[in-house]
Amino acid sequence: MLRKEALEKGRKFFERAQGYRRVLFAYAHHDDEIPTAGLLQRLGGKAHVLWLTNSDGLYFESELSPQQYGQLRKEEGLRSVELAGVDLGRTRCLDFSEVEIYRHFSWLASGKNQAGELRSFFQPMLDGILGYLLEVQPEAVFTQAWQGGHPEHDLVHFLTARALQIFETRVGRRPEFFHLPAYEYTILVAMRFSPFYRGERIRLKLSPHELETKLRMMDVYRSQQKLFRQFRNSLRLFSLPAGWLSGGPYTLEQFLSVEEFGPVPGSIDYRRSPHWLDRLNYIGDDFEGTPISFARCLRPLVNEFTD
Repeated sequence: MLRKEALEKGRKFFERAQGYRRVLFAYAHHDDEIPTAGLLQRLGGKAHVLWLTNSDGLYFESELSPQQYGQLRKEEGLRSVELAGVDLGRTRCLDFSEVEIYRHFSWLASGKNQAGELRSFFQPMLDGILGYLLEVQPEAVFTQAWQGGHPEHDLVHFLTARALQIFETRVGRRPEFFHLPAYEYTILVAMRFSPFYRGERIRLKLSPHELETKLRMMDVYRSQQKLFRQFRNSLRLFSLPAGWLSGGPYTLEQFLSVEEFGPVPGSIDYRRSPHWLDRLNYIGDDFEGTPISFARCLRPLVNEFTD
């Protein structure tokens, strides 16, 4: 019943979305568009895409320098969204280094610095998102879900939410605001909201052509093929067998052909952990041995940037 209701909400959403002239997708990384690549395809002719980082975070898994790896990822991202129908003139990368973001997270986590001391590093991120919002003037904004799966996903979500507050005070209107799930509990919940999520769910069923394009977009990321293989194997191991019991997807293609997103609940308190236990956020995430947590990294930044 939930799936049918969510799909019906998807149908009604796209009826309303016909009235959009401009929409903005704000991502943390190049490849974050993949989980909802069908959504991006359907709105591609109206879409502007913003990436917060240069996606250099996994450079150490290659033989490239962070700068070289980031350049490769940015080129892959442009080819990917172009396949989805996005004009490359409507894309922008703010080019912040993942490596440096994580380094600053580690300084917060270790107590080396307080959030106020690092504000000058994070402030240009907020300014960049706000500047692009003011330039694009979208009717709707889509960003990563506030999910506790990846600290930079949560960071771009919070900064986008804060930028929208400032946008509303300056422009006098507020675009619709949606968030896009990626994963949480490592990747045990992938491309969907958690079963504990109480917000509205909107789903769409991809056409065969949309699914084919989505798979082609994945293939563009040659730098990420090892990660994608691991992800696909994990889906087969954890997510797909449950379909035999629940009536859900039985194959990887069936899973990828359904996408989920929803309006950002107005009740989110960004000072509170996305999960009831902090240890469930960013499981296993660290920078050079320093664990990254919500309580020590994201919450101080939320407090610093909240009026």
